[in-house]
Amino acid sequence: MADKPANRTAGNKQQATEEPMIQLDGKWVPAHEAWAKMEVASEAADAIECFNRKFPNLSTDSTREVVPVVRQRLKDVQLRMPKKPQDAPDLGPVAFDLLARMSPEEAVESIQRDFDQALSLLDLISLAGEEAYLASLAREADEYRVNAILPEQTAQIWNEMKRPAPGGGLWTSKRVDEILQQAQS
Repeated sequence: MADKPANRTAGNKQQATEEPMIQLDGKWVPAHEAWAKMEVASEAADAIECFNRKFPNLSTDSTREVVPVVRQRLKDVQLRMPKKPQDAPDLGPVAFDLLARMSPEEAVESIQRDFDQALSLLDLISLAGEEAYLASLAREADEYRVNAILPEQTAQIWNEMKRPAPGGGLWTSKRVDEILQQAQS
């Protein structure tokens, strides 16, 4: 079986969308074109077979041999249907669970790896909810605090990481302190 090239239209231009393809004589052709060609070939084989039956004295070896060859070729046609897009899994609960045990960046990487879904941090927050995102940050900020990293330094680190701050803007030591206080209460 020949490898299927990129989808082509009648003018052999590449298409942006996937369409059903049929392999005819080792070449992949858009299904709508192939069906038309197959219909013509089938009708021609029927007409030749009818001719051979009605006029056996006029038929030749070639006209008698062509009908089974055409019918066999039509049976050997292969159809390749495009894959249906799979319903995307609900990543909200997954994102929520991941943020409960890892950093936002690790959660994004995990979703990319396990579900082949590219997400931004904003997408992750949208899926898991801001509360789960802030809880993840609060755990990290507390770990930083235990290791004598000041809220100002934490804010600077998070700004460099381009982590979204609640309500927009940049992280400040005040915002980091608020997250730490909310986590302790």
